[in-house]
Amino acid sequence: MSLEEIKKCGAEIRELLEMDTYPVAVKLIKAGEEIPEGFEKPEKQMRHCEFVGEVRRTGKSYVAKLEDQLCKGGAAALGLGQLSEKVKSGVFYYENLGHFKTLEAAKKTVDGISFLPANSNSAILYAPLEKTFFEPDVVLFVCNPKQAMVLTQSELYTEGGRMNAAFSGKQSICSDAVAHVVISGEPNITVGCSGSRKYSKVKDSEMIYGIPGKNILNLMDGLKIFAKN
Repeated sequence: MSLEEIKKCGAEIRELLEMDTYPVAVKLIKAGEEIPEGFEKPEKQMRHCEFVGEVRRTGKSYVAKLEDQLCKGGAAALGLGQLSEKVKSGVFYYENLGHFKTLEAAKKTVDGISFLPANSNSAILYAPLEKTFFEPDVVLFVCNPKQAMVLTQSELYTEGGRMNAAFSGKQSICSDAVAHVVISGEPNITVGCSGSRKYSKVKDSEMIYGIPGKNILNLMDGLKIFAKN
């Protein structure tokens, strides 16, 4: 699929779904690979979910390395660094945030979160799908439940099956919507997390949907049917 085809699909998807913001293309640059030029260097550190929020609302494109990522847990989920022992053990969620009744419950949840191999990637590229300079690994949609329904119907249009969502209300836009999608090769829906809703301005009425970049053309086939219903 050419870049022009990807961009055209991006514009058509946004129109068909009547989205107020851009679908976001995300590409992981593997360690040792050259980082493409032409991307805006962030003026300050931001969280991965903040980069996604900025791109979907403003239409800007970014390249972000580990030092540009404010949330190191999110960066670790994306293979940019090493997950801290405090997060890995569950202590952060149990003692610092008080999100679990026991340390064991916190660790059980962290153990189920998808993380790409530590230091396997050196940077992340972000762009609106219809303006992208690269072929995305993952496309992210911050959407309402009906748009998520149409995306699901469209995803299943060609081969059928069922959607299996994996989420825990933790590390949603980084792990659930990107790392899990890369690892599984399948789409995923996530309901967001406290951080992503706070820092990337995900509304109470919105959720996050991630699909593998390779699925774009199949998605378009279904969207042309279901977006009209």
